[in-house]
Amino acid sequence: MESEINNKKYPKVFISFQLSEEANKLLTQSCKRSGRKKIPEAALRLEDHLNRFRSISELNQTTPNQPEALEANHGCTQNP
Repeated sequence: MESEINNKKYPKVFISFQLSEEANKLLTQSCKRSGRKKIPEAALRLEDHLNRFRSISELNQTTPNQPEALEANHGCTQNP
């Protein structure tokens, strides 16, 4: 029932945005490794990132969604 309510509140959407040259290169490389096309690869990676991290700070740090990860890393992880 809750899933049905969430689907009505947050239906699937199409989003268009521009990637930097570097992000396009990384996405292309990822597609070659996975065998997926760019749109499904980008959607999968975006969804994965949104599920794992609740924010990205201006200090190049991410805050995980999982409480265990927050405790282990004092709430933040460094991005390369």
